[in-house]
Parts: sequence; structure tokens; C-alpha cells
Amino acid sequence: MTQPAAQLALIADQLRALANNGLLFTEDVYQIERFHTVLNLAAQLQAMIDVRPPAEIARIFQDDLTLRTPLAVVDTAVFDKAGRLLLIQRADNGLWALPGGACDVGEAPATGGVREVWEESGYQAEPTALLGVFDSRLCGQNSSRHLYHFLFAAKLTGGHAIIADETKDVAWFQPEQIPWSKLSPGHEPRIHFALAWQKFPAIAPFFDREALEFTPTLHHPRA
Repeated sequence: MTQPAAQLALIADQLRALANNGLLFTEDVYQIERFHTVLNLAAQLQAMIDVRPPAEIARIFQDDLTLRTPLAVVDTAVFDKAGRLLLIQRADNGLWALPGGACDVGEAPATGGVREVWEESGYQAEPTALLGVFDSRLCGQNSSRHLYHFLFAAKLTGGHAIIADETKDVAWFQPEQIPWSKLSPGHEPRIHFALAWQKFPAIAPFFDREALEFTPTLHHPRA
């Protein structure tokens, strides 16, 4: 997905979340009507970058009015005893990335991280540290959904390389060997931070400090 398309998809997702979350917490008939209008506008915006017709997208949106929040995903930086970092080559775009994916319901993030390592590479790993939480909007991810990336460090404990459905290749890289120009969008800052942690394990976990301003959704009454 191109960056402009990803931005449109993210705006559509934000509008959908605004509508869904509003519908869950109001009983005012006029507000309900307004939120359904916003939901239909979100579907029309999504249709601009989607192969499905607007009516089908609108129907899907209307059928799922659950609370929408950022999606929790995990990436794991696995290091072996030689200090090499494990990367997988994605099948969908041919680019290199940390093993990772969405957390399953009922699964702790660290568990999801090592599960993704095993599913995508064939290696077994033990999580050793939470390195940080990365906002997909701020790290060049080009995602159609708003994602929170939990980045873990892990040590290799076993297994062997396999080529799974989601991967074309699996390889270990010394820091100077990492194919920086061939990384999947959004992975470069996470890999840089993992390598910094490898050198200085006492480094504080990462969070997006430049994004501390927020848009209030609750307005306190004036005194």
C-alpha cells in the first residue's frame, strides 16, 4: 500500500472508530443518526482505495459496531550467541523484517512475540526484555490500521530455519550486514533501537516522546 493510500485508510479507520465508539456510549437518537452518517462517510473514504464497492464496505462497517482501538502487534529481536540478529524476508513484499504479527486474544504480548518467531522462522526463543512500544503512524509503517508495536528482545533457545507461508527466507545478520535499504516499512527504527539495546541493555524502553500532545475527547466543565 502506498503512503497516500495508507493515510486515507488510517483516516477512514479513525472515522470508523469515532462512529463505533460514539454509538456504544450514546442513547440520543440524533447523535445515533450522526454517528451512522460518519460511519457511512468512513466507508466511502475506504472505498476510494479498496476494490470492494462502497455499499459492501458500508454493510461490513454497520455489521461490526464493536469498540475500535489501536491493534496490538509484536515484533521480536532475537539475538544468537554470536550477536547476530534474526530477520525474515516477507513473502508479500520481498523485504526484510523482524519476526512479528498481531497478538492473539488470550495471549500475552511476550508469548505472541515468540510464537511469531517460531511460526515465521522455525526458531525457538525466550523473551528477555520489553524494548518499547512504537506507534505505526510515527515510524513509517504505512499501515491501513493504527498499530501499537510491542518490541521485545529474545535469546535463541533452539529450532532451525524453515520457510513458512509468510516468508521467503530466514537469515542471521551481524549489525554491519543488515540490508538497511531492503527493510520492510517501519522496521528500520525498531531494528536500530534493538541494536542500541544490544550494546547498552540499561537503555530506557522506547516510546514516542514527540507525540505527547493529545486531542481532548472529554471536556471538563468550567469552574
